[in-house]
Amino acid sequence: MPQLTYQRLLLILCLLLSSTLSHADDTEQLKSLRRSIQEQEAKLAEQKDQRIKLVGDLKVQETAIAELSASIEKNNLVLKKLDNEITYLIKQITDLQTKQEQQRSVLAKQLESAFKLGRASGMDLIFSGAESERNERIIHYYGYINDARQKQISELQETQSQLDDKKIALESKRLAQKNVQGKQKEEQVGLEKNRQNRQKTIDLLDSSMQANQQKLIDLRDNANKLQAKIAEAEKESRRLAQEEARQAQLIKDKQKKSNYTPNSNEQSLMARVSGIGKPQNQFNWPVSGTIAHRFNEPLQGELRWKGLVINAKDGTQVKAIADGRVILASWLQGYGFVVALEHGKGDMSLYGYNQRTLVEVGDKVETGQAIAVVGSSGGQSTPALYFEIRRDGRALDPSAWLKR
Repeated sequence: MPQLTYQRLLLILCLLLSSTLSHADDTEQLKSLRRSIQEQEAKLAEQKDQRIKLVGDLKVQETAIAELSASIEKNNLVLKKLDNEITYLIKQITDLQTKQEQQRSVLAKQLESAFKLGRASGMDLIFSGAESERNERIIHYYGYINDARQKQISELQETQSQLDDKKIALESKRLAQKNVQGKQKEEQVGLEKNRQNRQKTIDLLDSSMQANQQKLIDLRDNANKLQAKIAEAEKESRRLAQEEARQAQLIKDKQKKSNYTPNSNEQSLMARVSGIGKPQNQFNWPVSGTIAHRFNEPLQGELRWKGLVINAKDGTQVKAIADGRVILASWLQGYGFVVALEHGKGDMSLYGYNQRTLVEVGDKVETGQAIAVVGSSGGQSTPALYFEIRRDGRALDPSAWLKR
């Protein structure tokens, strides 16, 4: 028997009371009860509008959290790269400084050797006329020393130039590091602010759904919206799915006729459209964790869970269970950031509650590829993954396909 709405209960109460009132009181009592019903209806309408606004706020806040989290993760990678570059530059500068000291030492020794040749210059030796053969050797040796000295001076200048360039590069990297660290700090503050605002929104939503009847209505509405969104996504991707299935069949026919070996792209295509097969506990789990809710467990009222809820660490990568194509990657009420993969032959896997998605509609995905990051979007209280498997639009027990 369906549950009665609050308005219907009030109306029935009105009719029951009216049958027991005297004719003189009937009109006034009915007017009073009708006013109460109208006031209650107005209150319910206001609460509904408030919930719609809160859901909109939640979407904005969780989207901001996803974007900031992604930016912070990128900044961490940039900072790590800058740290490595700075460390390498410091080593290069140290090596150049050592090389510079060695060059200065060699040059000093050469200058000392030149000084020991005496005060006579090369020209003096040429015009002295004494011991011409010996002087010739001294002149050649002096020229050799001079050339070596000039070479050392040039190398020392080159080392100094490299050293100056490395110091400028180091200063530039340190400035970039400082800027990224500043941006990182600002985004961390923004992330925390959005998380606080999100929690306030969730608390307000919870307080507006204290009645089990309202929670049931919202859960049913969320499920219907998800079903409609999936149907819309499947409709938009149907032409491409049919074309891929046709290409896969041509490859199969070619294999039968000539023992043809498909290339890697063709193998990927065939895997993507071949479905997920019979449930034989053959696939890895999309994420490691503990099961919070199992398929077909009671959810609320007559509603039951259509998938698994797997508690997992916030920020953990969510991985595709099989090859497929992304047909949905967006935020949905009650499910947060959702990714849906089409595997061919009417098979689909769905991943919800994510902190953010890592793929876009139309992307081709391989088994084990990261497609999202574990979170608690959709207003969830703890980080988890909502995971469904559907065949021809019907939700089936995912655990039958996952390894034990």
